[in-house]
Amino acid sequence: MHLVARLTTLLLLTTTAACRTDADKPAGDDDGLAGTTFVDEDGDGFSADEDCNDSDAGVSPGQVELCDGLDNNCDGRIDEDVTSPFFADTDGDGFGDPATEVQRCAPEPGEVTTFDDCDDGDALVYPGAPEVCDGADQDCDGVDDNGVMNVFYNDNDDDGFGDPTTPVEACELPPGAVENADDCDDADPLVSPDAEEACNERDDDCDTEVDEGVTATFYRDDDTDGYGQVDETTDACAVPAGYAELPGDCDDTNPLVSPVGTEVCNGIDDDCDADTDEDDATDALTWYADTDGDGYGDSAVSSRACSAPTGTVSDNTDCDDTSSSVSPSASEVCNSIDDNCDGVTDEDTATDAPTWYADSDSDGYGDSAVSSRACSAPTGTVSDNTDCDDTDSAVSPAAAEVCNSIDDDCDGDIDDDDTSVDTSTGSTFYADLDGDGFGDVSDTIDACTAPSSYVSDATDCDDTAAAAYPGAPEPCSSTDDLDCDGALADTCTSCQEVLDDGASTGDGVYTIDPDGSGGHSAVSTWCDMSTDGGGWTMVQRTVWDWSESSQLDTTQAQWAGTTYGDPAQGYAYRMAGDLWPDLQLDVEHMLVHTPRDASSGADCSDLFYIGTGGTYSVSSTATTLSSITASIIFANDTRLSTSDSGPSTSCVNTHHAIPWFYTSCCTTCPTFMGSYWSDEPHPMASYISSTLDEFGQTDADVCPSGAAISSLGYEGVNAMSYFVR
Repeated sequence: MHLVARLTTLLLLTTTAACRTDADKPAGDDDGLAGTTFVDEDGDGFSADEDCNDSDAGVSPGQVELCDGLDNNCDGRIDEDVTSPFFADTDGDGFGDPATEVQRCAPEPGEVTTFDDCDDGDALVYPGAPEVCDGADQDCDGVDDNGVMNVFYNDNDDDGFGDPTTPVEACELPPGAVENADDCDDADPLVSPDAEEACNERDDDCDTEVDEGVTATFYRDDDTDGYGQVDETTDACAVPAGYAELPGDCDDTNPLVSPVGTEVCNGIDDDCDADTDEDDATDALTWYADTDGDGYGDSAVSSRACSAPTGTVSDNTDCDDTSSSVSPSASEVCNSIDDNCDGVTDEDTATDAPTWYADSDSDGYGDSAVSSRACSAPTGTVSDNTDCDDTDSAVSPAAAEVCNSIDDDCDGDIDDDDTSVDTSTGSTFYADLDGDGFGDVSDTIDACTAPSSYVSDATDCDDTAAAAYPGAPEPCSSTDDLDCDGALADTCTSCQEVLDDGASTGDGVYTIDPDGSGGHSAVSTWCDMSTDGGGWTMVQRTVWDWSESSQLDTTQAQWAGTTYGDPAQGYAYRMAGDLWPDLQLDVEHMLVHTPRDASSGADCSDLFYIGTGGTYSVSSTATTLSSITASIIFANDTRLSTSDSGPSTSCVNTHHAIPWFYTSCCTTCPTFMGSYWSDEPHPMASYISSTLDEFGQTDADVCPSGAAISSLGYEGVNAMSYFVR
């Protein structure tokens, strides 16, 4: 309650109480204070029984204690917690003695508030006072003479120079100390800055150098041969280990190399004279002039050196150093010169000495079994060696062959096919190069008997092919006249006939003539010669790839009479529809699918579906094929033709055909519509993920990712081929 309001209330209460009498007291109102009245004389809101000084309005319970010598808050204490500490300053230096603390409301004369004087009896001693070097603590920091003492150094060897490691602080120079710190060994009076340097491996004059100016120079001698390296030296009083007094070693890793070494031929300057392998080397060789450069030297012209001087060799056996063609290694030739320096000229070992053959019958042809070598022909010899009978001058390579059971012309054949044969007893024969027993009329020879690869028949029409001869079998797949009748064989009507005819060379493109009429019916198509025994004829393949596919039109007329595309594997193709019925052999059908991989979109391996049944009917309406397997059924009235892409909302009953591989009309599946190409979603089939193919596989087995792309229950394909057989 606000003090004024409280005082007003107390005054009212007091007045009321004073005015009331017992007659005014209500009945039963007896609080034990009947007739008692309390007065608040100083008007501070507290009556005399509550107030400790009811004559002073500034004194009452709850008042803030003031430092005034009164009990302001009536708690029985005077000036509690409101006084300040003061300290006696006896020497008047402004700093008090901490031992004289008193609590007062205000300081008395001679008292201060600071209490950090360390000597209150000396006005020159107080915190921060100037320190004097007198053994006392003037600045009260607890240290005597700090910062004002001088530094001296012990001189233990009494040489007048102090030890820098033993500084002494004092106000005056102590005994045994000096002012300098220049001694580098204070235990030896002979060592000081005034001493002279001696060769004793110590710093006598304290200049940080040892034995300077009093040592000798020695040279590093790693190979201990007594000669050191000029570029690696040391100064010392005596020869250190690994050093020598003499310099000049040019290889301090080799004790055999030094200024007193012996020069030898080793590629090293052994005697350190800056010359290597000079001609005075103890093992220098003798070299001989080779003026003609043939590798052989002149024994009359020589010199010594470790290696061959230019134009010299170690050999001295050349008999003519002016001719490079004359030397011990030269070949003797017929030239009236001793080419090989063996002392003999034009001997029979001359490389160009001809071989001469005995000609006993003097027919000018020699006997190869009797020969000799010489630079000129010996008597009774000739240079020819082709006489096959040197006892009969009528027999030689120049003689004419006659049918007499003798090899008259020395060609190795008796009564052979020479043009000079005696035709009165000989015959004409024909070449049979292919070995089929029939000869080539344009390749003849006259001989006494038939030579090898010749026959008397002259009726072969192709002597390079053993399969071609009169009466030879000629299969339908042949592109040559094999029976020599002048006409080519008919073209096979299907891949099955090619296979049955033994003309298959494996899977690939073949030419067939389905209706056997020639003309436009002779077409190229892909034959599968391996799956399920082979013999499959491809009639249509659709590929969904820009680089491999092409437009396949859907009109019935185009389908029936036109072939589209490239039959090579991987390309779009369709054989003219009116040829398809001629291919119904056993009415077997095969669909080959190339699924589209679910991950990469690339080709999976092929799936093969084989079945029987179905018929073809080429008309102006449609072609019907019932099914290929129990699970793969062609849509009724499928036109069996398609373009490569393009979604269609039309089915088979309109002029827009759905692809021939669908099992039913699918308005959401991609189909052909209109004659254009667009790279829209690839066609899909509904069975390649569930129906096992000929090899027990589905798209899960042939696709790298384990599945083909799928949508709306259909699996995507990149290519589909349709075969029959």
